[in-house]
Amino acid sequence: MPCPICTADSWIPVLITESFAIVRCTTCTLARTMPAPAESDGREHFAEDYDHYKRFYAEQRELRYDFAARMLHMVRAFKAAGRVLDIGCGLGFFLDCARTHGYQCVGIDTSVAAARFAREQLRLNVIASDFMDAQFSASEAFDVVTANHVLEHISLPIPFLDKARRLLKPGGILVSASPNFGGLLPRLLGRRWYGLQPAQHVWQFTPDSYRALFQKAGFRVERTRIDSMHYAPGTNWKANLVFCLAKLATGIGHGDNLVIVARRAER
Repeated sequence: MPCPICTADSWIPVLITESFAIVRCTTCTLARTMPAPAESDGREHFAEDYDHYKRFYAEQRELRYDFAARMLHMVRAFKAAGRVLDIGCGLGFFLDCARTHGYQCVGIDTSVAAARFAREQLRLNVIASDFMDAQFSASEAFDVVTANHVLEHISLPIPFLDKARRLLKPGGILVSASPNFGGLLPRLLGRRWYGLQPAQHVWQFTPDSYRALFQKAGFRVERTRIDSMHYAPGTNWKANLVFCLAKLATGIGHGDNLVIVARRAER
């Protein structure tokens, strides 16, 4: 498969295990999982389990709202108000947070049960659909589109981003987060790095490849933030070591989480 960024069709292995490999484009820094994740990657086992999402919300509420607040902070720095579309919104943590700050919020998620939870429990406007299949009218343009840990799952990221760009008003922004394959923890932990997720993640991004992907899709990159995914102190030395390494990595600008703010560029 040609690289979606530079169109080269030459890949070299950078991580090999008995069940999968991570290969990197020889022209740019984009990496991909081989073989590609199956359409059924395990998430479907609970995707329609409403009770699962009720438990998840109760157990993860504090942590997930903290993540949502971090994403909203990036949004507010560029758009203080307006219409927001959250792609892959899950239970609606980010939308709920954005709504409290006056944004008009719409969400979309492939899970019927998650969308139902967001509508019934949080009273959010959430559509159950694949983003690429969803129909939006011309009057539904958005000031902000968000995609939090979504792009790494998308087999064809350029058409996905192109559709997101066309849904934005002139000057609108897309805020997206994905694991950073170029961070310190991926280098140290290899196949044990939490962000790798080879059964689910098609792509492994670095800061350079992430920016290049958005530029290829017709965006102007405004800001890139590198921090770390959530790691908590544990009950054993290994968990505590990873927690300390994640804090160190964030402090020196080599965390394992990428956040990008990109503005719609007029073609």
